[in-house]
Amino acid sequence: MRWPHRLNAYVPAREGVCAPRNCFVRKRYVKIASIADEVKNRAPEHSVPTQLPIIPDHEVLRVIGRGAYGEIWLARSLTGAVRAVKVVYRSTFESERAFQREFQGMSSFEPISRAHAGFVDILHVGRTAECLYYIMELADDHLNGRDIDIINYSPRTLKSDLERRKRLSVSDSIALGLSLTDALSALHAHGLTHRDIKPANIIFVDGVPKLADIGLVAVSGQRSFVGTEGYVPPEGPGTPSADIFSLGKVLYEISTGKDRLDFPELDSQLSERPDRERAMKLNDVLVKACANEPRHRYATAEAMHTDLALVQGGEAPVRKRARGWLTIAIISICALLTFAIWKRFYVIPAATGPLQATVQTEPAGAMVAFDDHIKPSPAMFDDLDPRKYRVRIMAPGYDPIETTIDLSDRRSSSPPLFRMTRSKGGLEIDGSEPGLRFAIRSEDGEISRDGVTPAKLANLPTGKYEVTARRGDWELRDTIEIKRGETARKIFAFLNATLNVTSEPNGGEIYVDGALQGKTPLCIELPARLHELIERFDGWPDERQTIDVKPNQENSAQFVFANGSIKVTSAPGGASVLSNGRELGRTPLVIEEVKPGKVNYELRLAGYKPAVVTGEVTPQQQAFLAARLEKSLSPEPGQRWTNSLGMKFVPLDSVRIAVWETRVQDYEAFCRATGRRHDPPDFAQGPTHPVVKVNWFDAVAFCKWLTEKERDENILEPSLVYRLPTDLEWSAAVGLPKESGATPEMRDGKIRNEFPWGKQWPPPNGAGNYADQSARRRGASVIENYSDNFPETSPVASFKPNALGLYDLGGNVWEWCAEGYKGSSPGTGRDWGVLRGGSWSTSNRTELQSSYRNVIDRNDRDVIYGFRCVLAPQTDDNSQGR
Repeated sequence: MRWPHRLNAYVPAREGVCAPRNCFVRKRYVKIASIADEVKNRAPEHSVPTQLPIIPDHEVLRVIGRGAYGEIWLARSLTGAVRAVKVVYRSTFESERAFQREFQGMSSFEPISRAHAGFVDILHVGRTAECLYYIMELADDHLNGRDIDIINYSPRTLKSDLERRKRLSVSDSIALGLSLTDALSALHAHGLTHRDIKPANIIFVDGVPKLADIGLVAVSGQRSFVGTEGYVPPEGPGTPSADIFSLGKVLYEISTGKDRLDFPELDSQLSERPDRERAMKLNDVLVKACANEPRHRYATAEAMHTDLALVQGGEAPVRKRARGWLTIAIISICALLTFAIWKRFYVIPAATGPLQATVQTEPAGAMVAFDDHIKPSPAMFDDLDPRKYRVRIMAPGYDPIETTIDLSDRRSSSPPLFRMTRSKGGLEIDGSEPGLRFAIRSEDGEISRDGVTPAKLANLPTGKYEVTARRGDWELRDTIEIKRGETARKIFAFLNATLNVTSEPNGGEIYVDGALQGKTPLCIELPARLHELIERFDGWPDERQTIDVKPNQENSAQFVFANGSIKVTSAPGGASVLSNGRELGRTPLVIEEVKPGKVNYELRLAGYKPAVVTGEVTPQQQAFLAARLEKSLSPEPGQRWTNSLGMKFVPLDSVRIAVWETRVQDYEAFCRATGRRHDPPDFAQGPTHPVVKVNWFDAVAFCKWLTEKERDENILEPSLVYRLPTDLEWSAAVGLPKESGATPEMRDGKIRNEFPWGKQWPPPNGAGNYADQSARRRGASVIENYSDNFPETSPVASFKPNALGLYDLGGNVWEWCAEGYKGSSPGTGRDWGVLRGGSWSTSNRTELQSSYRNVIDRNDRDVIYGFRCVLAPQTDDNSQGR
């Protein structure tokens, strides 16, 4: 930055170079030449020292720039941060006073440097006897951004950006202008000016453009002074208006790609640019910012910022407002006085208002450049001076028109319609062989030609054309641009080439562009172009390749039909891995030689819900399939279990058996869910009484419903099922020793004098719900001298359980078993089932023996028939078959 106390002279950047064209120098700048000579003559005497400076708490690495008064060093702080350090030496100044002014300038800017994103941050200012220095944030690297390579670092500036790109888009130029006008406005608000705005002095930090001092970005060894030719206005630097002029020149360069000394010349390709509409609006802003007269420029950077924002939004910048009424009145009075005094001597021209000129073209929409103003036709230009104007009319695909419009006679002008002529060129088309059919079509679709090669087409309107040539079903196409006065050339080469196709294993069918060509290995001749190849091999998915067959070289394609592998893991591990119901092993499990394609496996682990893992196997790759198993609500092995109906189960060998008979409330839930009908008994029952009047099929249906219900609710694993107890399971539950015989019939009554309560007869009072004295009123036989206080069914668990915790294995209701009396197959005749345990109406000693089987037709229902359930592993024998 340059400070206000140093704005007493304008020093050009190079000796012998004057201010920009059309400029003038005011009297107070007559010292410029002498100052420049003085600087030139004293430079060798006060050259910048070459010794390594000592900067507290910083490791000085290397010089990255030199200026007239000092150097810029790359340095690293104690924390490892890389900074830029500007060192200004006392020996480069004429006097101590000038040296002190430099320090005061730095000190003035330091507190505000961090107040705006468009300023380079000054982190510290220091001074020694030989020099003063200030530490700044470092600009981005011109290639790697914030990835700073100390050895190869070069700062990113707007100048370095323009070296890689001829120009920026209008959108990017406006965005940069908005950022820098905002920064200038903040700088001017603090009474400071920059004095040397140019692309080299605009750096980027984290991609944000910032105004920098010339010393920060000067090339190593370069000596620059305040102001640079072409960026400095005629009156010299040091004012906010001069900064606005300089910034306008910068935006002119980056948006047009032209040198600032060419201003106000227009971009010769403007009419062909897609952003030309906004480019014209931006041009209006630049014309005002770069006006030679300061009074014609923007009064403030903020005003320029406002107009740039309008252009960014697609609007035109604000036009200069009409003069106030007072000014108009004064001018009018002066005009009347002039007219009265000189009426007898002069003839007043007919025109009294502002001069205007209207330019119309055919076709409309051409870009009309009226000196430094640009508008699309029909274009009206007003507030014109009485002089000659140079006019240039441009439109894509048309010859440009250059003319002049003379307003020297103080009369507005409406020249005749300018009819533009299509610019033309030629096209030569040839091919690898004569007689190829071709066609061309203009981009707008208005022009089309066809023919055979070779051919010469003359007088084609300029523009882009799509050109196609065909040989059989082989078509080549390209885009050609016809330029004014030039002949474009296009040669279509239809060439064949060979392609060798192999595969592992061999024998796969090869399809080229959908047509079968044979089996691998295969050598075929194809047109030299893109082709789609498919190989099909039994058992594998199709393999596809797109290959660009090139002429005059070896072309090959190889297909590999290789298997892949899968690694299946689970958390927790040890889960069974099943494919189509077949167990492959337990996790973690590696499955080799799996054909490519989609796969899925089922994982099962006791105590967890089943899970399915899916994936896709690719050749010669291992797919990883993993699952986190979710804890199941199903019972753990060997543990008690309470299901969704509140029915309790205890372990019995490999199954769990209900501790009581199925209750009325359990069966009613089944009937409500399924709509099944149930006839109540002829006596009262509560919800916890055992359900009666159910046959074997009713009991089996209940078990099936309960299984499906709890599986749907994710309560029961698919590996578990509810069913009736088998005859032997019931015997184990009641406590009988192991019975011989293959069927219930063969085991019936073989073990004598064993009762659910023990060996004594009659049973002790309260042993269970049997036919006691309270049942005598029903006219049934009873056990003499026995009392249990229940004439019919009693609530489950009304009596003591046996050693396994099971209730009512003797009495209350007879309980259906799973198989028939003669085994699983009923044979011929009636379907005899088995009931065990006696009921509330049983009094016969034989029937109350634990080994007794009550043989009843499975279809029968009675007030003494009920059932209890077991929860068992799913097997093929769990079908409750007859």
